[in-house]
Order: sequence, then C-alpha cells, then structure tokens
Amino acid sequence: MGLVAEYCGKCGEEYDLRRLPLQLQPLAFLVGKWRSEHGGKAIFPTIPKFTYGEEVDISIPDDALQAQRALNYTAFAWSVNEKDELHSESGYISVKPNTRDAALTTVMNNGFVTVEEGPIKGNSIKFRLKDVGRISFSRDLPVHDMVREWTLLDKNTLQARLNMETLTHGMQEHTFIRYHKIAP
Repeated sequence: MGLVAEYCGKCGEEYDLRRLPLQLQPLAFLVGKWRSEHGGKAIFPTIPKFTYGEEVDISIPDDALQAQRALNYTAFAWSVNEKDELHSESGYISVKPNTRDAALTTVMNNGFVTVEEGPIKGNSIKFRLKDVGRISFSRDLPVHDMVREWTLLDKNTLQARLNMETLTHGMQEHTFIRYHKIAP
C-alpha cells in the first residue's frame, strides 16, 4: 500500500504521509498517535516494579520548518493505579541525509536531555545513547548508556523496549510496552 493510500483524510495534516519529506520517509511507519492504557512494564533494581500507561505522538511538522527535517515527538506516561503523570519527554526524530540512520533528541521532565542514534531496519529502529545532559539537582542516577528499540509489529501495533545502564547498575531492561495506533 502506498503512502497516499494510508492517509484517512479525517485526521489533521500532521499525520498526512503525503506531506512527509523524502528524507523522512524511512520513518513513515512511526507517524501517528500510539497509546497503551495499562500495558507498560517498568523494572530496575533501584525502583519497585510497576505498570504504566503511555501515549506517544509522532507527527509531521509544519511545512514552514526549513531547518533540519525532523518529525515531532512527544510522550507522556502515567501510573495505572494513581493516574499520576510519571514521565514526559518531547523532541525530534530525524534521518541523516542519504542514509537510513536516525537520530532522536529528547528533553525529559526528570531533567535529562538525550541524543540517541541508530539504524532503521525495515520497520524497526534501534537507538543507542550518544550524549546525555542532566540538571545538577536531578534525583535520578546518572545514565551511562541506553538502548531504545521501536518495532512496528503490524500496522496498528508498535512495540517499545528501553534498556539502561546507570552509575550503579549494568545494562538491563528498564521498560517494555506495546501501543495501539489511535490516529490516524
């Protein structure tokens, strides 16, 4: 199915794949709004295990953007039990020109700023942490390494897995979730 056929016309232009610049077309499988009400699992030695819900929005920016071509990215997670916000992040997803190498830049509400890069292989991206910054008074442990993997399982299911290494603990799974597409 071509890019034009996949756009329903009922959603806003931010999901219209006909507007996706050529350079960003390897990311077309990510465009949309994805949600999991309670399917997220978080584990790490320094926190109690818990489940969470999360919504991720990956959209096409306004055509007026003339800088580095990038998709808009926002995510927010909430506690299944208390319905409190747990985590949010905003940023951009770009593709290195003439390659299938993607970059994700994020700013997070816990005081972290990250740059992650990795190859696009089919309908999957495996980002690895390239740089991290943090505010001086963040309560979270310094992150030494991180691997974030997004895989489209079918046209309406996106899987995300995040592995992390901190100052005190080696690389291990931190979060896992499967989203269902809610738009377009």
